[in-house]
Amino acid sequence: MTRSLGEALSLLADKGDINLENSISRGIEKESLRVSNDKTISKANHPPSLGSALTNKYITTDFSEALLELITPTHSSIENVLKNLDEICKFAVEETPDIIWPSSIPCKIDNEDSIRLADYGPSNSGLLKTLYRSGLSYRYGSMMQTVSGIHYNFSFNDKLFESLRGKEDLQSFKNNSYLSLIRNFRRNAWMILYLFGSSPVVPKTFITDRKNFLEELNKEDLFLEFATCLRMSELGYMSKAQDNLYIAYNDIDEYLKDLKNALTKEHKRYGEVGIIKDGKRIQINTSIIQIENEYYSSIRPKRVTPTGERPINILRNEGIDYVEIRALDNNSFLPTGIDEDTSYFLEAYLIGCFFGEDKKSTKNEIKELLVNWEKVVKEGRNPNLKLLKNKEEITIKDSGMQVIDYLRDIFVKMPPEMNDYVKKIMKSLDIQEKKLDDASLTPSGRIVSELRNKDKTWEELNLELAGEHSKSLKRIETNLNYLSNEAKRSLEKFKELGRNDEEDFEVYLDKFVNDI
Repeated sequence: MTRSLGEALSLLADKGDINLENSISRGIEKESLRVSNDKTISKANHPPSLGSALTNKYITTDFSEALLELITPTHSSIENVLKNLDEICKFAVEETPDIIWPSSIPCKIDNEDSIRLADYGPSNSGLLKTLYRSGLSYRYGSMMQTVSGIHYNFSFNDKLFESLRGKEDLQSFKNNSYLSLIRNFRRNAWMILYLFGSSPVVPKTFITDRKNFLEELNKEDLFLEFATCLRMSELGYMSKAQDNLYIAYNDIDEYLKDLKNALTKEHKRYGEVGIIKDGKRIQINTSIIQIENEYYSSIRPKRVTPTGERPINILRNEGIDYVEIRALDNNSFLPTGIDEDTSYFLEAYLIGCFFGEDKKSTKNEIKELLVNWEKVVKEGRNPNLKLLKNKEEITIKDSGMQVIDYLRDIFVKMPPEMNDYVKKIMKSLDIQEKKLDDASLTPSGRIVSELRNKDKTWEELNLELAGEHSKSLKRIETNLNYLSNEAKRSLEKFKELGRNDEEDFEVYLDKFVNDI
């Protein structure tokens, strides 16, 4: 953004659109693992009562067949999007014979072979999705595919951009504004891990035979004393193959060029894995990433992509329409993994990033951010931890308080029309400040305390919380007919899809791979 907050609010007031809250849309995607009554990953098919994983717009699967993905449409208020998520979670709990695991780190899985790839059926679009997941299993191992999280999608409407853009054309202004937001978000993205990370512990089975840096917590589990979010460490959603990409998000053309490089540049180890094994295709290609979604980042520029299209082409032709925040764990203590206070902080932070300095990223800065990220993942609750800021060391508390103070300063200037929204943001900022003062209040701190002080295992804690969350969701009184109807409609649409494919899958795949 090239405009200060004061200038922006003045321009919005001139257009009669002073309430920034009215310009925001948000949607949530929540992943949750299905666990069978024998306390390990479910081997059962995706429940038919939830509809088709390929065509249901509310409920699908992610990497493994047992990993549910629950999707809200976009909403004009935080309260409405969370209510919608409540309903989808309630429907999933009531229509699934399995336990819905509350945490991002999975249950004990003694045999990695028991993790089934998600199956999307015989249509070309379904086969492509399954093949992508096959590639992930060969690249990273199947255990990683059981890790879950929450994605928060956030956008401003075109009316706001029209009010602020000056002489720049609308889509260029949107692209530049969202990329500036992304760069600013990444500069302090470690705060999401510290404040909301809920994965300081893993069961020993999660490690399999991988090298690791963890310590023993009890007979079943490993941890790090001050860890916040092991899900976002190299044991989870971080990839050494992507370490040297240094994608900067400085402008749309540079971003797309960097992304294309990752999609087309051969990776030595993936080349050694090969494309065919025992006469069967096992990955889409041998590039650094197979498709755009394999690029792991705390935040991504996005646009809704029609089935069969490439996100890189849609972004090139139509531009950025929203951002997807990918750094959130499922909060183990919450029935839907997220609450109002989390959402209000996230939105305050995103708005702060939107109105922040429009400053380009350098390779050295990105290296610094990655160092901070790893430090907070592994020892974020260590009161002596210091982060790097422009090559100088700063305590994690002081760095976090700079962000909180900056956000308070922004929202104190908001117009009276935004009082309700601002009040809830200020409440959330107070809660987050307490976590900076006392790391035991963070979800990761609470988990370590719960397991250690009450002599529980990861499995025992999660089974207890899963039971509580299930009862809580079932008590919600609401009409879920729209979800039942969508499940039925999706099954009918799924049947039609395979019949409509007119070309061989290999031809379809070849076109897809080369269409960038």
